[in-house]
Amino acid sequence: MIRCYIPGFTRPTEEVRYGDMQVLIDERKRICLVIDGGCGKGTNKLISYLKRRKLYKVYLAISHAHYDHTYGIRKIINDDNFIVLGLYCYNPDSLKKGLSSNEGSDDVRDDIANMKTLLTEAEAKKIKIKYLEHGDKVTLGSIKFNVYRRQPSRVADDDKNGWDYVNYGSLCFYFYELYYWTSGDGSESIYEFIKSLGIKVVFFKIPHHGNNCNKTQAIGLRKLGALYCWYNDLEPKGIGTTDFTAYGARRCKENGLTVFETVGDLNWIAQSGKLVIYKGGKKYQFNVPYQPKTVLKQPTVDIIRNTFMGKYGTSDTRTSNLLDIGYYPNSVQTKVNLVIKVAKQIINKEVNYGSNQTRLNNLDKKYGTGYGQLIQDEINSLLGAKSKKW
Repeated sequence: MIRCYIPGFTRPTEEVRYGDMQVLIDERKRICLVIDGGCGKGTNKLISYLKRRKLYKVYLAISHAHYDHTYGIRKIINDDNFIVLGLYCYNPDSLKKGLSSNEGSDDVRDDIANMKTLLTEAEAKKIKIKYLEHGDKVTLGSIKFNVYRRQPSRVADDDKNGWDYVNYGSLCFYFYELYYWTSGDGSESIYEFIKSLGIKVVFFKIPHHGNNCNKTQAIGLRKLGALYCWYNDLEPKGIGTTDFTAYGARRCKENGLTVFETVGDLNWIAQSGKLVIYKGGKKYQFNVPYQPKTVLKQPTVDIIRNTFMGKYGTSDTRTSNLLDIGYYPNSVQTKVNLVIKVAKQIINKEVNYGSNQTRLNNLDKKYGTGYGQLIQDEINSLLGAKSKKW
């Protein structure tokens, strides 16, 4: 099973850049791939997650050398808790191909210097560095991806509320067994690029902080079969506004794509020919070629009790925590809903399981050992009688 965790946050009151970051894990082999490392609070949450799950042996991949993608990567490289098994990136000298014709040449030169600084730090830690080129293939356990890239260019979107930006040659990672595409700030024409490659993409990350996807791109991606997309940075007004980072997300939403914000964690898993996205208490599923089976378990009564007690948090945080300990979030929610439903039925006298120990026994017999007391506790809670005898 492949698990992907994308850190989420609360809705900000003003624009916040947490940077790009995501973690893919082959749960059977405990192989961990971190793509970009975010910045600021984003990096802090990313590293906290890795340490909480004891994912100390990691592979790192960098889409490009911007600060809000590489800051967290440098933090991991220089944190002695981690053993970096490999670092994937482009050769910074390859950016020189775009200097002569690029209006942002000074910025590109800075990026070359920034990447070289990072690589020097990695070399000091004796980390194996692999420069990726267009068309390369990488396999890490059951995590498999192809690498695609266009060289730097300056682009001005002509769609309403579009923004000029410089694409500094971002690497794009295509997980072909998952129909999943992700990158940093490029490519500048994601629809044309994907179409030219002849690949199938159902789920993708909107490049450049969710901004890089105008109307033409969104319509084209939908026609190619894309259904879902996400973006990392957040605006106070969210999807549907004219704010910078929501621009591409708005175009995607307007043209039939389901867009996931990282208000709260975003999780997805791939197993047994399915990729399932968990967000906001819902799940979204589509078929994929990836076949390895699940390592997730059906919840025990103790897991359900802990859920009622709030041990795993709420909403998307609860989803993350349940996946971390190996349980299906939706199975847990189904059991929680069942306990609440039966408790209400007993209160409303729609069903009769007896009283006292007889009730406990009858409920245990029907729903499983321990559910009688759990349902009774919910009855007491609903009645506001936690301390009363029944």
